[in-house]
Amino acid sequence: MTCKVFLKKMNEIVMQDELFGKEIEIRFYDLNLETAKRVFEKTYLEALRLQRVFNFFDDGSELSKLNRKRKAKVSKDLLNVITDSLKFSEMTKGEYDITLGKRILNRKKGKKDIRISSSYRDVLVEGDRIKLKNKDATIDLGSIAKGFITDKLSELIKKEGVKEFIINSRGDLVFSGCMTHIIGIANPRNKKKNIHLIKMKDKAVATSGDYNQYYKEYKKSHILNQKDVISATVIAGTLEEADVLSTAIFVSDEKIRRRIIMENPEAKFFLVKEDLSEEMHNGFEEAIYE
Repeated sequence: MTCKVFLKKMNEIVMQDELFGKEIEIRFYDLNLETAKRVFEKTYLEALRLQRVFNFFDDGSELSKLNRKRKAKVSKDLLNVITDSLKFSEMTKGEYDITLGKRILNRKKGKKDIRISSSYRDVLVEGDRIKLKNKDATIDLGSIAKGFITDKLSELIKKEGVKEFIINSRGDLVFSGCMTHIIGIANPRNKKKNIHLIKMKDKAVATSGDYNQYYKEYKKSHILNQKDVISATVIAGTLEEADVLSTAIFVSDEKIRRRIIMENPEAKFFLVKEDLSEEMHNGFEEAIYE
């Protein structure tokens, strides 16, 4: 296995390799190069294993096989993520829905949106078996699996004795250790500029928006069921939580958003609306770096 290694500072080693269709980057601090390489190689192998479980666009992944077979005994990893996602589907009354894979594939191909009859209620969990009860139900876990995988990698790195590091999974980030880092939240209508800088330490942060992946217009982003929020950033204890909460907020109306925010008091929320007005909840303003 080959990986890209960059030495940027005396106490920082940056390593990259392809994952999630682009790259995963891990920044190690106060670590020698030999140890960093060993830990990264072990971590990357685990990342590839998990990618083979969740990759919606890989016909050989465990998820794709479930979508084809319609009923299957699944791994603990896939079972946990599907079970977690269904809780958020229930919380958002189906606005957050993992069974919209057919519509997502159609949009990715640039075709017109299609009507489907499935919902999250068509995903039946029976012990370690998953059954898809509706012919239209096609599970896509893109809104939560990346966070789950990154959290698993973070756990592995910590077990290797590494304390200070950052994992960057295509812009969603896990920070571990005592160091404070300053990062920018992109302006959703001018990505070259930051709308805010925030302080991060030993937490995870994810943003869902309509401005990175869309088809001709923002309203046709890769996230279905968009309402009046164009960017949602969440700081949480895990990236899985930040990932799914940012998507759930993005697709929910104001009433459900208030409920999500109230029921997740440990998570901090920053929203940008269509008119570029901003909302901060649960103490997000404390993270702003002035």
